[in-house]
Amino acid sequence: MLAAVMLIAGCKTAPPSTSGQPASSQPRQPAPNAATKAAATKANLAVEKLRLAELFRGTPVLFALQPDGSLRAEVPLQFSFDAGKALVKPPLAAVLDRIAAGQLHEVTQVVVHGPLDPADKGAALAGDRAASVQAYLVAHGLAAARVAVSNLAGAPLVRIVVTDAAAP
Repeated sequence: MLAAVMLIAGCKTAPPSTSGQPASSQPRQPAPNAATKAAATKANLAVEKLRLAELFRGTPVLFALQPDGSLRAEVPLQFSFDAGKALVKPPLAAVLDRIAAGQLHEVTQVVVHGPLDPADKGAALAGDRAASVQAYLVAHGLAAARVAVSNLAGAPLVRIVVTDAAAP
């Protein structure tokens, strides 16, 4: 009989919580605000910069954090496009593959600056090149709404800036 009493006592439920929550539930964490999300994105971009810089060590590709916390990647024109063409070359494709994979599940905006060709003074080619990079990133999983294009007048490189989507 003593064993039966102890067995029943062991099955007794916990007393009700005085806070109004069940004793087994954890306290709810407050939802992160915009500033917290932005800080987390900037921290993720800093880690991404380190990862990419290590992957492309020894190449002419530059990765840098900008003062606003965004990540800037620069690929020289000779490794990005053939003269007078807008088709992405394999070295630029390697960079874009890593950026697309790293940003696939992040809340970021990507701005692509297309390079002018020193032999071709027209801005149309720079726009075509930026659109080609945008199409490449979209084909590799980034939403088209997250990838904007811009011409980078006079610069002989492709510049890609990844920033917090909420940033102006």
